[in-house]
Amino acid sequence: MHAHIGKYEVKRLLGKGATGSVYLAADAFASREVAIKVMDSMPSDREEARRALKFFQNEASLAGKLRHPHIVSIYDAGVDKKDGKDLFYLVMELVEGTSLQPHCDPRDLLPTSRSSQIAYKCCKALEYANTVGVVHRDIKPANIMLQPDYDIKVADFGAAQLARSDTTQVAGVGSPAYMSPEQIRGGEEIDFRSDMFSLGGVMYHMLTGQRPFGGSTAYELMDEILAKEPPRPSAVIPGIPGALDSIVLRALGKSRDDRFESWNAFAAALEPLLAEEDATLSSLSDVEEFSAMRRLAFFNRFSDTELWEVVRACRCRKFSAGADLIREGVADEHVYVLAAGMLKVTQRGKLLNAVSPGECVGEMLYARRSSAPRSATVTAMETSWVLGLRIQDIDGFSAPCRARFSEAFLSVMAERLSMLGGRLVSLMQEKNVGMV
Repeated sequence: MHAHIGKYEVKRLLGKGATGSVYLAADAFASREVAIKVMDSMPSDREEARRALKFFQNEASLAGKLRHPHIVSIYDAGVDKKDGKDLFYLVMELVEGTSLQPHCDPRDLLPTSRSSQIAYKCCKALEYANTVGVVHRDIKPANIMLQPDYDIKVADFGAAQLARSDTTQVAGVGSPAYMSPEQIRGGEEIDFRSDMFSLGGVMYHMLTGQRPFGGSTAYELMDEILAKEPPRPSAVIPGIPGALDSIVLRALGKSRDDRFESWNAFAAALEPLLAEEDATLSSLSDVEEFSAMRRLAFFNRFSDTELWEVVRACRCRKFSAGADLIREGVADEHVYVLAAGMLKVTQRGKLLNAVSPGECVGEMLYARRSSAPRSATVTAMETSWVLGLRIQDIDGFSAPCRARFSEAFLSVMAERLSMLGGRLVSLMQEKNVGMV
């Protein structure tokens, strides 16, 4: 084992494959641990060697480009000289956990809501990749990393098709069990819907413990993918919701046009299935919170990456009807964004405003940068879900995320000043007060 690879201190071997090894290493400059994938041997077959090198170059070209909370980040790529040979390496985000593969075993299947949440996050990750011109082309359980808290990271973009790339794409890539019909036929356009088919196959495997298509040989497998309709997941495992049957089978449509028209449409179809089966849970899952916030006007200009940052740092809180979020005359350090329900704002018992989902209260706290006593009371008029944020929470976000909050708060304050100005004019007209 090498003591150093490039500027990185190697600590131990994490795993070894046919052509490469993965090491745990320390990045002293960034003060973090990383995973380094090293191509330390080449296949003897010339075509296989060309393909392996092409996959490495594909991933290396994505260094710093795919920045999404559900995609494994590639920080760096390089070539180091070791024993007179070129050692190609990729430096990646270190992800704790395992792949999704163990949970495709019939003895270790996840609850359907958990499977739906994983698929939802994959949709959002692959939608982002598609917006920057990347089609993964090798979505399979082994390339979806599952962390201990069941968060996920899509990994291994070596087989990816890169839009506007100057390099020749490698044909016929992907794992046969999850390949789309157009990948098998070859010579056809490959777009995001090919990844959609593969994700449908992963969902099927994750829900039922068996792949949607079988066959004792590679030719039989490909023939089934091209011509056979798989049974509904609920026919394999009773109890799977019919809506999930429909989603999976639509993703597995033989033609690209049979599948969802967009990743957003795929994710939207999954939304009703995201809730945990355990009704005693007091908090929403992170994907439920993300889905709810994504629909709120306050977060319209936030990117998915910025919104996931908010979801991870701050959880929604539930307030019963009649409960006060903010009390007049009492110091408080929270700004609240209403996700569901209805709030009222009162001052000395007089109603000032009603707050609907997507609006916020307490934004002046952020402008003042202090937790001075509040000038009004905010009360839940019905059971309400709100996102509570402190100044230090917002200050802890990335610069782009903080800028989005500043934009949103300025917009809210401008709208309320405009509304106040309109009320003042109406009052003056009502009282016949002249304006100089």
